Amino acid sequence: MGARSYSFPILLTSLLFVTISLSTLNTQVPLWLVHNEFPVWQIGVVGSSYFIGNLVGTIMANWVIGKFNAKRTYSYVCILFALATLGLSLAIDFYSWSFWRFIIGIACAITWVIVESCILVTGTVKTRSKMLAVYMTTYYLGTVLGQALLRYFPANVLYFGLVISILMALAALFILLTHYKLPKKKKNSFNLMPMLINKQARLGLVGCVIAGMIIGSIYSLLPAYYSHLGYDDSQVANWMILLIASGVIAQFPVGWFADKYGKHILLLLEMVIAVIACFMLIIDFLPILATIILGATIYTVYPISMAWACECVRKQDIVVMNQTMLLVNTLGSLIAPAIIALVMDKLGNSYLFISFIIISVYFVWLLLKGLIKNREHRYAGSF
Repeated sequence: MGARSYSFPILLTSLLFVTISLSTLNTQVPLWLVHNEFPVWQIGVVGSSYFIGNLVGTIMANWVIGKFNAKRTYSYVCILFALATLGLSLAIDFYSWSFWRFIIGIACAITWVIVESCILVTGTVKTRSKMLAVYMTTYYLGTVLGQALLRYFPANVLYFGLVISILMALAALFILLTHYKLPKKKKNSFNLMPMLINKQARLGLVGCVIAGMIIGSIYSLLPAYYSHLGYDDSQVANWMILLIASGVIAQFPVGWFADKYGKHILLLLEMVIAVIACFMLIIDFLPILATIILGATIYTVYPISMAWACECVRKQDIVVMNQTMLLVNTLGSLIAPAIIALVMDKLGNSYLFISFIIISVYFVWLLLKGLIKNREHRYAGSF
C-alpha cells in the first residue's frame, strides 16, 4: 500500500513531462508550418496524422503492454516520442512531418492507456473519481506549462527536439520508480461493441467524440488561426495558455456541479455557453472573456462525459469502456481538423469557430432529445 501511495505522484510527475513536451509540439508544429508557407489544409492533415497515431496506439496498446509490461512499454514509447521529434528536423515537408506526427500520436496514446489503466485498476469506487480529477488537472496543467515554457524553447527544430528528448528521458526515468503492474489482458478483452451499443452510456460516448472534435481542432488549427491574424509566436502561446488554463481552473468546480445537479444538465449548459463564446470570438466581442469561457466549457466536456459513461457499466468493464472512450475521442480528433481546415482554406479563418458552433449545437440537440425522453419515461412510470 505504501509503495502504491507514492507511485501515484511519481506517475503523475512522469505524465507531466510527457504533457509539457506534447503541449509545446502541438503549438509549435502548426507555427513552423505557417512560417514555411504550408497551406491550411496541409496543416490540418499534419494535425490529423497525429490523431491517426492516437487511434493506432490505442488499438495496439494492450498487445504491447502484454508483451513488454507496463513500465517497460511506457519507457519505450517515451524514447519513440523523442526520436520522432528529432525526426522533424530531418526535412520540413508535408509527408515526412505527417509521418513523424503519426509516430508521436502512437506514443502518446500508449502512455495515456497505461496511466489511465493504472489509475482505474488501483483506485477504489470512492477514490477513483478523485484520482481521475487529479489526473486530468495534471494533464491540463502540463499543457499550460508547455505553452508557458514555449517561449524559452529554441526556435531551431533540431535543438527543440533535443530539449524534448531530455524531458522524455526524465519521464522514462520516473516511471521506472513506480510499483504499478497491470493484469494480463485476455485476447478478447478489447471487444468494444458492448460498450458502443450501451444505450445508457451513448450520450457520454458522444460527448467524448464532441470533445475530441473541438479540442483536436483547437490544437491543430488555433495556433495557425492566431498566426494568420498577425500575432507572433509568443502572443499565440499566451492565447493558448489563457484557453487551457481556464480549463484547468474549471475542472474541480465543474466536477462538483456535475455531482450535485447531474452530468446531463451540466453538459447541456456547457455546450450552450460554448456556442455563445464562439459567437463572441467571431464578432471579436470581449475576446479575452470569450476565450476563458470557451476553455472552461470545452476542456471539461471529456472528463464529465467519461465519468458519465463509466457509471453505466460494471466495474470489470471500466477499463474497456475507458479504451472505447479514448478511441471515439481520437476519431473525433482525427476527422474534424482535416475537414475544418479544408473549410477554413476555402471560406476563411472565422469558419473555425463557426464549425465549433455547428458541432456544439448538434450535441445540444442530442442532449435535449435525451432529456425529454428521460422525462417522458419518468412521467409514464408514475402511472
